[in-house]
Amino acid sequence: MRRDLSEIADRAIDERAARIVLALACEPGDQLAPQLVAAHGAVDLVRQVSDGALQGETPRLARWRQDVAGRLDLAEVSRVLLQTEELGLGTLIPGEPGWPALAGNPATHPLVLWTRGDSSHLTSDAPRVAVIGARVPTDYGRDVARALAIDLADRRVTILGSGWPGVDATAVLGAALAGGPAIAVLPAGLDRPYPSSNANLFRATVANGGVLVSACPPGRDTNRTRTQARGRLLAALADAVVVTEGAYRSHAIKIAQEAVRLGVPVGAVPGPITDVTSTGTNDLLQRRVARIITHATDATNLITAPRPATPAAAGRSSGQEPVAPRPGNDSPSTPPALIPL
Repeated sequence: MRRDLSEIADRAIDERAARIVLALACEPGDQLAPQLVAAHGAVDLVRQVSDGALQGETPRLARWRQDVAGRLDLAEVSRVLLQTEELGLGTLIPGEPGWPALAGNPATHPLVLWTRGDSSHLTSDAPRVAVIGARVPTDYGRDVARALAIDLADRRVTILGSGWPGVDATAVLGAALAGGPAIAVLPAGLDRPYPSSNANLFRATVANGGVLVSACPPGRDTNRTRTQARGRLLAALADAVVVTEGAYRSHAIKIAQEAVRLGVPVGAVPGPITDVTSTGTNDLLQRRVARIITHATDATNLITAPRPATPAAAGRSSGQEPVAPRPGNDSPSTPPALIPL
């Protein structure tokens, strides 16, 4: 084990390689890893794990180090480094020009992002709006999602989604119909697109000039933790989140709640009070944590509306409408009651 760890540390020759090594041993939701990387640098952190002691190690840090060391495997490190290159995947790390502006505390951000396609959409001036909703939508929810995506793409807004069947897939297809790019954030390695039933959609997303994004290394399947982390990343990437349909505790509502926590504006399409697929969206509206969305202008107004008083980061502009600055990386979470309505 010690020899393998030493050889792994020798592979971590720069910040990118070291972050990839750490990403193999840490789930995307691990908040200690980015904090330790910020304090020590990824290369030095891998070396400390290999040496068997962290600087200023506490019992909690010792348990983290032991867990990381136990999950590191030399063959797996070699495979992922090689597969990333062979599959033509991009890798983005914080501090580089290609790293996107993410809402929230950097301590919650991924160590690495793997990409397939045109990753410039993650840093372009075009605003990003997540159009998400029910996996099994009604005809109403599907039609609304398609119309919103087409109209937003016509306004040079980049559509962001989770890649789930239903509303999310419909929105991506709507963007394609309008000739606009889309960003799909996936919960597994990009060599294992999930869900597999949408593999053709993911290929089309890349072919249409969009990009697939994941915080998971190649070879990793999805699980509950990675799905939750994908939702946080999707919300952090968005300039606004629009839910067209969603039941209580659905994946779309959870992403909307994460966006509220991050201070990202949220909109919801009202639906029939008798339809279970609208219970979550109607609840967001009733509790006044989301604005009513009836057409694309409502969605773009989410981006241009004043935000609660938070430190401003560099903003983005679509070139057609002014775009509000993204929340600062060190800004506090915004309570639902403070969302301006």
